[in-house]
Amino acid sequence: MRLLAWNIRQGGGKRLPAIISAIERHEADVLIISEYRGGDSGERLRAALAAIGYMHATAAAPPAGGGNGVLIAARRSFDDGGPLAETPLEPCRIVRAYFGALRIYGIYMPNLLKKVPYWQALIAALAAESLDAHALAIGDFNTCRAYVDEPGAIDACAHFMDEVAAIGFCDLWRHRYPEGREFSWYSTRGNGFRIDHAFLSPTLTARAGEVRYSHDERESGLSDHSALILDVDI
Repeated sequence: MRLLAWNIRQGGGKRLPAIISAIERHEADVLIISEYRGGDSGERLRAALAAIGYMHATAAAPPAGGGNGVLIAARRSFDDGGPLAETPLEPCRIVRAYFGALRIYGIYMPNLLKKVPYWQALIAALAAESLDAHALAIGDFNTCRAYVDEPGAIDACAHFMDEVAAIGFCDLWRHRYPEGREFSWYSTRGNGFRIDHAFLSPTLTARAGEVRYSHDERESGLSDHSALILDVDI
């Protein structure tokens, strides 16, 4: 199964046709789309995805006219786990989808310290998962480790990535590339950050195939984020 996680920036807007073409080229089975918006923007995105085979999608949506969230869409049916009940303020920032044994937490966290309660809710949920479960959290975490995933030490929430590791979930890309330096988003000042991640349970880590970033989408201006692509044998 191939998963593609991508922040499409502000719901896609006029870029939507090109965004859909880019998604189609990756031949993913499951999409985790962040900066998904409610109202007409969200309906256009869902319809465009359905037209290329992603007929099944999570139901939760941000309120029309404001807010961002995450959408999970797939070529096959799944059980919609909905938002985390413990998620504060904007529940559509963490949504769940269950594909049989595979349990996906789709993530779009806010910036700066606003993400703290979302991290706390996610860690509590992942800690409640069995380490034998096929579980992962994937998406835009707006979080990175100092001097590893960013040139400096701007992010004050990097310790949450260590807390995820402490409960047994693996930052798969960093695990595969301990000295790797790739960035999934750049600031307007040209500073790079790796803020899009996939954290896998031990059992799912053992079944993971390729994990990589596709930078073409960001470099061509389709979005300000690179796409994260993950293959799992399940």
